[in-house]
Amino acid sequence: MNEKSIKALKWKDKDQQVSLGGGLYIRIKKTKKVYIIRKAVNGKAQIITLGESPDLSFKDAKYQASILSRKKDVSSVTVSELKEDYWKNVVEPESKVPNQVIGYLNNIENEFGHRKIMEITKFELVQFIKTYSQDRGGRSADRMRSYLKQLFSYAVESGLITDSPMDGVTKRITGYSPIDRKRVLSDDEIKMIWNWKNNDHGWQKTEDNKRIIQFLILTGLRITEARTGYIDGDLFRVDDTKEKHSKHEKRPHWVYLTPTARALLPLPSCTATNIQAWLKRRLIAEGYEDNRFTPHDCRRTFVTRANQAGSLIQVVEKCVNHKLEGMLAVYNQNDYTDERIECAKTVEKIILEVIS
Repeated sequence: MNEKSIKALKWKDKDQQVSLGGGLYIRIKKTKKVYIIRKAVNGKAQIITLGESPDLSFKDAKYQASILSRKKDVSSVTVSELKEDYWKNVVEPESKVPNQVIGYLNNIENEFGHRKIMEITKFELVQFIKTYSQDRGGRSADRMRSYLKQLFSYAVESGLITDSPMDGVTKRITGYSPIDRKRVLSDDEIKMIWNWKNNDHGWQKTEDNKRIIQFLILTGLRITEARTGYIDGDLFRVDDTKEKHSKHEKRPHWVYLTPTARALLPLPSCTATNIQAWLKRRLIAEGYEDNRFTPHDCRRTFVTRANQAGSLIQVVEKCVNHKLEGMLAVYNQNDYTDERIECAKTVEKIILEVIS
């Protein structure tokens, strides 16, 4: 049996079940085909619904059946086993940020891995998220809440539990309120960044970290793009702007290296989280308690300064690798190479005038 033969199965006057081996069946109804598992538990028949064909492929249905067939009872499946199954079938093939997801999943496994899924209560998960919020902050806690919700929803879809213990758990318990950011750096803030001295902060130095922030202002890049790009003549190229687009869309990008931007290279090797945390500490030391700016605000500053200087909006959009909208997206295939180079030079000139 394969995907093609599954598709060829037809409903004939009444519902029927076709065995696919290993306890896996496909139930053929008038309007749909559903993969199920039939097994005996303690002498009683148990039916687990896996999903509808073709939304669930025959290959994935067989895999889920093989996982469940190794269990005497689905109630014995642990969170650790659920995490591995979720990673293999959902995160690895579909996620834009698998490295970020695995960090959260590992934290979940460390806390609950040995426990059976059916034993996990909503109260335990809420307390875990609240503690995570105290240790890591509201934003990280809300991401943890989101991944827990996805993980246990997958357990429901897989027939391991009937109801998710994360149902009804909202971001209110994390204390996180997302803000639609419109922050742009002022002249004084740009001067402050260029005047920061090289003070030791353990293995990190102000001089190293401030170069990244300066580079983001001058290029409009994201941190991840600045970390993974490379010099190609007068250009700085990023072959795969992952994490911000669909899983299989690389959308390569380049920016022009002005003399000021080139002088900042090579950038120090550290993660985006390192830079974000360092900048937060540095700004608090400067007296910024409530209105701190973030590394991504440097990108917004680049766009705003370029627009204020008269650069065409479609040129600026290309400079930051945004997709053009509407008619421009279909008919305008101009890469604006010369205009993008000129835009980078314009922003550099503005910054140099500010810091001088």
